[in-house]
Amino acid sequence: MAPPRLLTAAMLAAATLVASAPPVASFYLPGIAPVDYPTGAPAEVLAARLTSEKNKVPYDLYSLPLCPPPAGVPRTKRHLNLGQVLVGERAQATGFQLNMLVPVTCQVLCHFEVPAGKPLDRLRDRLADEYVVRLNLDNMPLVTRLPPPKAGSAAAGSAAASAAGSFMLGYPLGVEDASGSMFLYNHLRLRVLYHRPASTDVAMAAAAAASAASGKPRNPVYRIVGFEVQPMSVNHQNVDGKLATCPVNGTDIEPLRVPGRASSRQVAAETPVMSNAITYDVEWVESQQAWATRWDALLNANAVQVQIQWFSVVNSVMIALFLAGMVALILLRTVHADFARYNRLDGDDDLADDAGWKLVHGDVFRSPSHPAALAIAVGTGAQVTGVTVITLVFALLGLLSPANRGGLLSAMLLLWALTGAVPGYVSAVLYGRWGGLDRKAVTLGAGMAYPGLVGALFFSLNLLLWAARSTMSVSFFTLLLLLALWLFVALPLSITGAYAGYKVKPADWPTRVNAIARAIPRPPMGISPGWYAVATGILCFGVVFIELVMVLTSQLYYMFGFLFIVFALLVVSCAEVSIVFVYLSLTHEDWRWWWNAFTFTASSGLWVFAYSLWFYTMQSGLEWSTHLLSSTIFFVYSAIASSAFALMTGAIGFAASYIFVNKIYSVVRVE
Repeated sequence: MAPPRLLTAAMLAAATLVASAPPVASFYLPGIAPVDYPTGAPAEVLAARLTSEKNKVPYDLYSLPLCPPPAGVPRTKRHLNLGQVLVGERAQATGFQLNMLVPVTCQVLCHFEVPAGKPLDRLRDRLADEYVVRLNLDNMPLVTRLPPPKAGSAAAGSAAASAAGSFMLGYPLGVEDASGSMFLYNHLRLRVLYHRPASTDVAMAAAAAASAASGKPRNPVYRIVGFEVQPMSVNHQNVDGKLATCPVNGTDIEPLRVPGRASSRQVAAETPVMSNAITYDVEWVESQQAWATRWDALLNANAVQVQIQWFSVVNSVMIALFLAGMVALILLRTVHADFARYNRLDGDDDLADDAGWKLVHGDVFRSPSHPAALAIAVGTGAQVTGVTVITLVFALLGLLSPANRGGLLSAMLLLWALTGAVPGYVSAVLYGRWGGLDRKAVTLGAGMAYPGLVGALFFSLNLLLWAARSTMSVSFFTLLLLLALWLFVALPLSITGAYAGYKVKPADWPTRVNAIARAIPRPPMGISPGWYAVATGILCFGVVFIELVMVLTSQLYYMFGFLFIVFALLVVSCAEVSIVFVYLSLTHEDWRWWWNAFTFTASSGLWVFAYSLWFYTMQSGLEWSTHLLSSTIFFVYSAIASSAFALMTGAIGFAASYIFVNKIYSVVRVE
């Protein structure tokens, strides 16, 4: 059986295993069932984390020298799945007191005093890095509506195209003006959107029936469908124990200035240099948005993204059609002409002077150099491809939407463990067909090489994050959980798959391999295939380029339909690129096609990594000297993602070329 067919069978088996697996804790999906709030019922506001576009290191909200955690309340209020833990998200209690339909004006969250020295410096550092406070209410993220662009600007038309306008997740901690003065946002105007469910709602109908059976009238209930904020900076004045600046009205308000570092050094450490209060208003606004579609207002906030996504699809289609034309030209004209010429029975003398892919038929199926490494790379790439396909299917079904926090990363980790048999099986089949003898090394390498490398990078980065006290650092228990998932699930499955793969009887090659290897002519223009491989990768990268931009710039990425289309075009493009350039190398009598079939498309990962670095360096306000840990986080995760992309595209290109080469040499007549 050919390896591509084995790969398909392995993917189907993995999908069946995942579909039949029982629910586990790591697949916790918050926000699935609606929560009904009667009038006056408390609605809990949870703190997620502090994030920044300039600094990729997330922090705990209570790392700020402002409001402490509420006394007598457990600090962590919700169960977190594995994906939330790995991205540094938290669900911590806050002092906000929100009651359904109860408006609040100038409620004091806390009075704070910021001492001089490190606490003040830490606050100024967070403000300089433009950190954003992320809060959640009933699984809805707090958002700040951004003002529309000025009339006549380039962005004005795009803003008009979106009925909901643009937004940012959370609210900025403060602002820095042109003179370098910093101001803290300490007054929040919260706006909670609620919806009264219709009597036709299934849950409401059941509740009404239960109420009628008990004979007790049911009070009206409401559901939260939005959570917005307008932050303000107010220098509250305390007169006779009351805030004279409350309620906050008008525009002539003195902002709350954060003292500079120089002034803080002039006083003794622990001496308060900034004393004020954090206050908030709560406004309840009825909305016609149903609970089931409450995320649509955020996910569809920017219609321009949809237009860009369609441009991405059109761009990918054009590249795929261009490559398809080249493949068609090769298959319908060049290869067909080769068949007619090679299979002639008249014995023309000029055939002895022919040059082309037929002349290397005795070497084309010779085992590649470093067969163990190639087998492990293709097997790992097959696993990445399988995980990607299954994850996209789950996302298209709505199981991995942004409402399910951390669900995407949790699903990918679980799928990686459950598809552990794929790399072992594919690697064993390939290595066995090449006649390799070091089977134990390939068996262990398929299950340990790439996961071990990624695990070592993750552990090293986690030590740095732990030293920085970032919320992205994971606990020792989480590390043990990840290690157990690898050693007791993924690795045994990989060994089992390799055992089954070695049991497969290798099929005969279409042509016999000569005892002595044929000399390889000088490559065209003296350029080695390795340089061609670097250049060909840009074709596959061009298919996903715009989609990569959207992933790097989106606050909430949800366009999985577009992503699935682009992925399908990527598969087609990788297959076409590999076939075209493998055929061209064979026509120049270079029979070393095994690694070329993999690297011609795997080099696209280099382009993905190069663009990620360019994207990071082009961000405004980036200072590598002061954001070394942030840069390290971005580079490490970009390298992991790029390497996974390279393995996936390499495996796709290898499978396509494998089928193509076997097909043409099984049809041509060899004397």
